[in-house]
Parts: sequence; C-alpha cells; structure tokens
Amino acid sequence: MALHDDHYAARDLGRYGQLKMRSLADPTTGAVRYWLTARHVRGSVVLVPALLFADPTGPPRQSCDLYVFARLAGPNGADRHERPLTVNGVELAGRNAVRLDQIGQIEAQRLGRTGTTQPLPPRSRALARAVLGAAAEHWAARSDRAVLESLARRSTAAHFLSHYTEELAQREDALRRAQQDLADTRRRIDLLRELTEPAPVP
Repeated sequence: MALHDDHYAARDLGRYGQLKMRSLADPTTGAVRYWLTARHVRGSVVLVPALLFADPTGPPRQSCDLYVFARLAGPNGADRHERPLTVNGVELAGRNAVRLDQIGQIEAQRLGRTGTTQPLPPRSRALARAVLGAAAEHWAARSDRAVLESLARRSTAAHFLSHYTEELAQREDALRRAQQDLADTRRRIDLLRELTEPAPVP
C-alpha cells in the first residue's frame, strides 16, 4: 500500500458551508499536512500519528490517537513559510491531542499576548472545531493510515535509537571514569593502611 499524494477531499460543514481539503504526507515521518479552505477559513495544519512521539521501549502511555499541530516545521524549517490556519481571521496555535472516539471535543487555541495559548472566542471555537474535526475524520478514514502509522513508528524508533545510543556512550564513559576513580581510591586506601600499621619491632 502506498501513500496518497496531494489527496483532495471536501466536507459539508452545514451552516459553515463547504470545506475543501488537500493533504500531502511526509514519506519519512507519516505526518500529513492538510491545507484547509472554507468560508472564513484559510491555511494549513499538520496531523501526526500520536505514536510518532511515543518511546516504544517505555510503558504504553498513549492517551490519544492523533496530534493536530497549528504549526509544525519540516526538515531544515522547510514548512515555516506555510500559512498557519486562520479561523475568522484568528490564527490558531499550539497542539491538539485528539482521540478518534472524541473528535467532536477538539479544542483549538490561539496565541495570547503573553506567549501562552488561549481558547478561541466562542464563534471561532465552534468553526475551528468543525474544521479540525473534519480533517481528523478524514485522516482516520484514510486508506493509507496503516502506512502513515508504520512510517511514524519507524521514524520514532530511529529517533530513540540515536538518543539511547548516545546515552549509552555517555554512561559507558561515566562508568569508565568511575572505575578509574574507584581504583585510585583503593590505591590510596591501601597506601594509607600500610602507613598506619605499627612499625616492626627490631
């Protein structure tokens, strides 16, 4: 099974009108950028299988199926120039953790003046929820979803392999230094014991 490149789709959002979606998958990570267009909606988001960030060697703690990023740069910052999603002129920010059985509860946010994310105003929140929900539903129903998750799993494994290989080298170096220190301390103790022994009686 192959990835779907430049996949086009549309959804009827009821009172919000028609939503047009175009998606393009990253063949290395399984992340999918969605370009979304509707009345009062412009820009893109990135949908990422949640296991992309989950350490496969640790205890399973996956509390969601999918992350929706309002901004996510690709290799070398390649995606920084992509237009972020705006809803009613409000630019979305942050990350949404999405459970596929609770898509209707997506909470979009914007960047506040202090640099922290804040909830959207009620009307924009309802529209953003409908738009992001439609994108998440489309992602969940993709015929290449298993491929996306496999790519995410492989990318994550490669990341953690590099991380733990580096950590192992650091710990082995620390162990060598500790063993040298231990040998040096034992040498000092042996010497001091010799010096504290009573002098032999002539």
